[in-house]
Amino acid sequence: MKKIISVLLIALLIDIILSNLIFKNTIYWSNSSWDQKWWRVSSKIYHHDILPNIDQVEEWGGKLRKRLITNSIGFRDKEIRKISKVNKTQKRILLIGDSFIEGAGLDFEFTLAGMLEKDLGDKFEVLNSAVGSYSPSIYYKKIEHYINEGFKFDQALVFLDISDIYDEMFIKFDPDGNILTYEETKKRPFHKKVFYSLGTFLRDNSTIFRFLNIISDRAELTKNYLKLKNKTSKDLKKSFLETKRDDVMFYRMTHVDRGFWTYNEQKFNEIQDGLLQSEEYLIKLFELLKSHQINSTLIVYPWPTQIFYGDKYHENYWRNFTKNNDINFLSIYDQFMGENKKDFIFKNFIYGDIHWNLNGTKLVNEKLIKSIIF
Repeated sequence: MKKIISVLLIALLIDIILSNLIFKNTIYWSNSSWDQKWWRVSSKIYHHDILPNIDQVEEWGGKLRKRLITNSIGFRDKEIRKISKVNKTQKRILLIGDSFIEGAGLDFEFTLAGMLEKDLGDKFEVLNSAVGSYSPSIYYKKIEHYINEGFKFDQALVFLDISDIYDEMFIKFDPDGNILTYEETKKRPFHKKVFYSLGTFLRDNSTIFRFLNIISDRAELTKNYLKLKNKTSKDLKKSFLETKRDDVMFYRMTHVDRGFWTYNEQKFNEIQDGLLQSEEYLIKLFELLKSHQINSTLIVYPWPTQIFYGDKYHENYWRNFTKNNDINFLSIYDQFMGENKKDFIFKNFIYGDIHWNLNGTKLVNEKLIKSIIF
C-alpha cells in the first residue's frame, strides 16, 4: 500500500512539474469559467465592489463575454478616466442598482448608462455605481461613502430590483454599522478551507485533476439541464422528448426562486424581513440624497416571471411606499407588455436568463428619456 501511495505521489509531482513547465503555456489549458475575477473585491464598508481603473474581458453567464472598464472610483465606464469630485461643466446623473444596471452580459455602449450618456449628450455626465448583487443597504452605504468623500451629484436614479428584497435578508452589519462581507458571514471551518484550497491548487496545477474537473463540470451542466427539462415537461404536460430547448429556456427564465414573492402570497410572507430592511435603507438613502439637494427617483421594473404570471406585490408596494414617504416614483412595467408574452420575453431578455438584452435595455432607456426631467 505504501508503494502504491509513493508511486501515485511521484506521478502527481511529475504531472504538476510538466503542467507548469509545458501545458500551462498552451491554449488548451485555458478555462475562463475558472479564472479568478480579481477585480471584483470585498468592501469593508458596503460588502463588495469593482476595482478602479481596470479593463478586462469578463465571462458572464457561461457564454457571454463583455468588456468591463472602470474609472478612477470603480464605476463601470466607457474608458479608464479620472472622475473629479465636482463636475462644474456638466450635470451629473448617478445610476444606483444591481446587475441589471451594471449591464449584465453587455459591453458599456449597450448598457443603460451607455445609452443614456449617448442620448442625453455632452451637457450630462452619467456615473454608474451599480454592481451585481447590490441591494438597498448597500446602495445607501456606498452612496453615503462617496458623498462623505466629497463627490457631488445632481440627480440619482435608484433602480429597485425584485431580487433586492430577497438579497436584503442576508445582509448583516458589524457594530460600527458597516456591512459584513461574504467571507465574514460565511466563514468556513479550517478543515474545509484546507480541502477547498487543495482542490483549487490541484485543478490549477495538475493536468490530470484539471481534466477530471472539466469532465465533472460538464457532467453537472448536463445533469442540471436534464433536471430542468424534466420539470419543464411536467409543467407543460408534454413528454420529455417533445419538450424543446426553447421550452426549457423559457421555463428557466420564468421560474427563478427569488422572483416568486411578487405573485405568491406564501413567498411574499416569507420575505417580510427583507422588505422591512429594504424600506429602512431606502428611506435613509432618499433622505441622504435630499439633504444634499440631489433630485432622485425610485424606479421598478419586471422580470420575465412578472411579465408572464403577473405581479400582485412589487409594483404597487413601492408605489404606495414612495407616496407615503414623498419620493418620486417611476414604474417601467408598461414598457414590458406584449400580446405574445413568450415572444416578447425572448425578444427583450438574454436567452435563458432574467436580464435585459440590447432590446430590453432600449425599452428602459426610452422610458427614462420620456419620463424623467433631466
